[in-house]
Amino acid sequence: MKPTALDHLIAFLFSARSTKIYKEILWSRMKARHKKMSTGAFEQHLYRLRKKGIIQANGNTICISNEKLLKFSINRNSVMKDIFPNKAEKILISFDIPETKKKIRDWLRNQIKYWDFEMIHKSLWLGYGPLPKEFNERLALLGINKNVRVFRLKKPS
Repeated sequence: MKPTALDHLIAFLFSARSTKIYKEILWSRMKARHKKMSTGAFEQHLYRLRKKGIIQANGNTICISNEKLLKFSINRNSVMKDIFPNKAEKILISFDIPETKKKIRDWLRNQIKYWDFEMIHKSLWLGYGPLPKEFNERLALLGINKNVRVFRLKKPS
């Protein structure tokens, strides 16, 4: 139901930074894909994008934030299936992600489940690592890197 990042990019490129043309192009792409979408729903979606900082409209010109668009274009529910942690040592992942970022928290749980981590508590997971750098990059991109802690476990000597 939502326009994709590609829809926004195409509308932006062909609009010559005109807000009116941008809306018309995006509306036509959305209308072709979703026959039942109302103009009110479309305007509401644009409002949410402005509120999130992805789109910035100043008078008759429009800008797309590169960093915010990248966050928007990532499917937050997609598990990174092509990378795996190195199973050299046991690690403990602890996280405290706010309720407002529930989808991101669910993504994190799904990702570490995919890597065969064991749940000790809802926000405490045990598995093998070290974790790939792409995982840390994704955490930073989603804005939760400060909410996630990774601890290396050593056997007592």
